[in-house]
Amino acid sequence: MTSVILIYPPVYYQHGHPEVLDVSYPPLGILYLAAMLEKANISVKVIDSGAEKQSLKETLKIIKKEKPIIVGISAMTPLLQGAVTLAKQIKKNNKKIKICLGGPHISADPKFISRIKYFDYGITGEGEYTFLETYKKILNKQKIPKIIHGKTPTNLDLIPWPARHLLNINHYHKTASLMATRGCPFNCYYCSRPCISNLVRCRSAKDVVDEMNSLHHQCGGDYLFQDDSLTINKDFIFQFCHLLLDQPRKYRWAGYTRVDLVDEPMLKLMSQAGCYSLTFGIESGDEKIRNHIVLKHFSNQQIIDTIKLCNKYHIEANGFFMFGHPTEKPANVQQTIKFVLKNDFQIIGVSIATPFPGSKLWQYAIKDKIVSNKFIDKFALGKLGQGYSGIYPVYIPKTLDKDWLYLQRKRIFRKFYLRPKYILSRIKKDLTSFDRLKTDFTEGLSVLIRGSSARAPYKKKIK
Repeated sequence: MTSVILIYPPVYYQHGHPEVLDVSYPPLGILYLAAMLEKANISVKVIDSGAEKQSLKETLKIIKKEKPIIVGISAMTPLLQGAVTLAKQIKKNNKKIKICLGGPHISADPKFISRIKYFDYGITGEGEYTFLETYKKILNKQKIPKIIHGKTPTNLDLIPWPARHLLNINHYHKTASLMATRGCPFNCYYCSRPCISNLVRCRSAKDVVDEMNSLHHQCGGDYLFQDDSLTINKDFIFQFCHLLLDQPRKYRWAGYTRVDLVDEPMLKLMSQAGCYSLTFGIESGDEKIRNHIVLKHFSNQQIIDTIKLCNKYHIEANGFFMFGHPTEKPANVQQTIKFVLKNDFQIIGVSIATPFPGSKLWQYAIKDKIVSNKFIDKFALGKLGQGYSGIYPVYIPKTLDKDWLYLQRKRIFRKFYLRPKYILSRIKKDLTSFDRLKTDFTEGLSVLIRGSSARAPYKKKIK
């Protein structure tokens, strides 16, 4: 028997089988929860339905066999259908099992579990300490509120490293993923992260490097930091890089950040310490859209200067962009396309702006009477199609046509990734790694045929 089962659900189940968008890396959130439970000598099992290609029937069979006291399900908004399907079937089979919903969506929309009746509890914010306390209260038959606000950890070094041993690492990319910081002080209009925590905290550089060394045997020294903005604390970055340089082994690592959170001395040191790639959230090539709608206050010149610095120090500069911002017109979209093609990005990602609960974009969409809580509930119950998985267009501004917008998305992918100069540069880099060569070949073929990435294809609404 297992006391707790933690599940990372698929986007949805198709004929009982999990459908997913990307399973490149293990779900660190529930692995942190699992580590806290193990530290307290509580037996725990973790299921990543998509990565393990585990059917709904197989998951339910495990739950029936293990007879857990509580099942914890972590879900972002795109995973609500999978989460609700799981909870519904678990309750159907055994009403005594308590089901707790955690993750970004419940933090932004805590009343969700009052509207969808399959969950007993919801934990908002960061859940490591709170989930453990909730389990103990359930065990002692104490009264628990339906919505429990998570305690925000201030000393991240006290939280044990993710319990990666509870998952088969062969299901994931060889690159090891980890986090050095938590919290984001920025207020980008599309992001619901502030609903979790605005408080920025950093682990000690030593704790991060120790974790990297513990993972070295399985990843070969290749790491990805999944922090919202890895370079938000300059002192941490400098301590971290100097500590890496003092180590006897070499490291290759990448991360996500903003162009206004790096400078030349930092990039030079990061490169020396093994940083080979940085991905910047840029969102638009139009400064007015970026500054006044997206609320990212940096100029095109700052972006260009940062890309040049990255190239100078042999760090790949990647960019994330969005189409379909409120008030955006065809000319603004074309400006973004021109900006992308003009500058020396190594990889780009382009998505359609999507209103997540808790974000300013959600408020825009509510004002335009495009979304509501009823809309979310319909999606969660499988009555809307595959909306928040990025497959069904949730929000298209009145100034743009949906079909034209998706055509431009295909156009930018094809124009960017099928440039002879770009293809030759990737081949040169990929010759040192068969895995990278295989990945880039698959991506290139997908772009050529479909005009989109193989990792997140656009499909029509599933009825």
